[in-house]
Amino acid sequence: MLYKHKSGFIKLLSLVTAVSLLFSITACSKSDNETTKPSAAPSKTQQPSGSASTEADAASSPEQEAPQYGGIFTIGLASEQRGFDSALFNYGATNHLKQTSNTLIEGDWTKGPSGEHLTDFDTSTAPLAVSFGALAESWEFIGEDTIVFHIRPNVHFGLNPNSEASRLVNGRELTAEDVAFSFRRQFNLEPSAPTPKAYAYTRLTQDEFPTSIEVTDKYTVTVRGKPGFIGSLFYWLTEMTGIYAPEVVAKYGDLNNVLNDVGTGPFYVTEYVQNSSITFARNSNYWQKDPLGAGKGNQLPYLDGVRYLVLPDLSTRLSAFRTGQLDYIRDVSLDDFKQLIAENPDLKYSKTVGTGGGLTLRTDKPDQPWYDVRVRQAIQLGTDRQAIINDYYGGEASLINFPVSDTQTFRSLGAYVGYDDLPANVQELFNYNPEKAKQLLKEAGYPDGFEINVVLNASQIDLASVLKSQLEKIGIVLNLEVKEDAVYTSISSGRTFEEGIFGGGSGATPQAFHNFRPDDAGNTAMIDDPIVNKLIADFADKFMIADDESWPLIGEATPYILEQSWYLTLPAPYTFQLWWPWVKNYNGEYSLGGGHFYNFTHYIWIDQELKKSLGY
Repeated sequence: MLYKHKSGFIKLLSLVTAVSLLFSITACSKSDNETTKPSAAPSKTQQPSGSASTEADAASSPEQEAPQYGGIFTIGLASEQRGFDSALFNYGATNHLKQTSNTLIEGDWTKGPSGEHLTDFDTSTAPLAVSFGALAESWEFIGEDTIVFHIRPNVHFGLNPNSEASRLVNGRELTAEDVAFSFRRQFNLEPSAPTPKAYAYTRLTQDEFPTSIEVTDKYTVTVRGKPGFIGSLFYWLTEMTGIYAPEVVAKYGDLNNVLNDVGTGPFYVTEYVQNSSITFARNSNYWQKDPLGAGKGNQLPYLDGVRYLVLPDLSTRLSAFRTGQLDYIRDVSLDDFKQLIAENPDLKYSKTVGTGGGLTLRTDKPDQPWYDVRVRQAIQLGTDRQAIINDYYGGEASLINFPVSDTQTFRSLGAYVGYDDLPANVQELFNYNPEKAKQLLKEAGYPDGFEINVVLNASQIDLASVLKSQLEKIGIVLNLEVKEDAVYTSISSGRTFEEGIFGGGSGATPQAFHNFRPDDAGNTAMIDDPIVNKLIADFADKFMIADDESWPLIGEATPYILEQSWYLTLPAPYTFQLWWPWVKNYNGEYSLGGGHFYNFTHYIWIDQELKKSLGY
């Protein structure tokens, strides 16, 4: 069988219409012996970008303004990067690569809010239907085990004259040899550059590794893998693999010194101050043109540069944004959002679903109470999610955000299933019913409840305390063991906690099944379930090859996953992204691809006169 894809051929999605107003969820007060049914979640999780002043501002089309070149776009990061080499670290965590590099496939700007608005690009996943061929101009699936990539010609590595590594590459053209080298190194298959600690080992099974990688001509790479796993291999190669110049790796060994980074992206690194900042300058030889609007056909990027400032303290980030030192800030809480808008009604903003957190218990130890599904379901019933939505999040939260995030994209693909579409027995688990919870605990042999030792970090204390108070009403006591962030992360990634950990259960990248693969570090519940394992295999067989068939498989499995109650996921708060009005051609996009955070910068531009007129 032959599947062929060219970057100009994209299936359009039938998507829900954007909601234009903020919504609120009505509180419903019940006594402990009554059942509280949560309000139904809204069908849309992000309102269109706009300003606080008028809806007309929100409806204006920034792409009608003639773009201007120049200016620096400054972003505040909450933490320093854990690493800089995407063969050794998660591509999503190597933030600098979103400015300096390209992957084979990326989110299609013309499909997002600044174009057709078929997706919001507000999650870390961009399905193939809203993506385009970046470094891969086209690709083919041949039979059940072969992918052929046709590399885009006339793409050159950026040349920074002040960088020894960049001068080594000297702005030469990207070829299939570079892509094949990067592929092999990603899986520790490159003899000249071994990567025994390749990140792929922590996320993929050997079945998902390539069996061969071959260059067939200057612009063609042929990859073979195991039948049934080609889709997940394709995803890893096209969206999670940074493309590097072999001569740079040969000279420096790895890419963990960011100043040695040399890529094909719209910018290159000019300065790095550890735990402080990364500064990027415009790559004047970038290959991409503006695909739409008044600037269609213009050479990208418009900006002179981008700057990342590492600002771990939220109050410092907010202050930097208020004073114009940051052009953009994301993951802003409802309270901070209201205050910022009150101070400056002309700010632009968008809204998206965030991460709700929750409680994860090990399910691999038969001697622990929660090995019994009735106990896990009792914990669900003893959790008053509606109270958390109303009282903790001020009505601004999504009830169900797992195993798939409540986003426009996932709803349109048939992957997300909300409360109203769940069977009655699963809906019941999200209705607060402490009496039913006590009954299940009694049936399971725990009429007096029990204690759970729960590991967490300082940022989770408030929400965990709310849950602790609720569960005490059904006889379950959470002993909260607060750890420093680094220790908590180590315990979580190593899955070394004894009983429970606060966190886990993310729906941001459901196609990766990190929370369910038996050997995955993200599977903190220690799940090894035959039904879910079959789902993973069935999905991998179709993923990225037949998207319209693969994504609904997750939606169909959602009731079963939620019924098992492996993860006690709590409501996910809506967070806000704000930017100053001088940032143009921007409408809240976040990740144009799988974990491609902040890779929208080459499309936007700065109205420098407006910025000056506002006193910045």
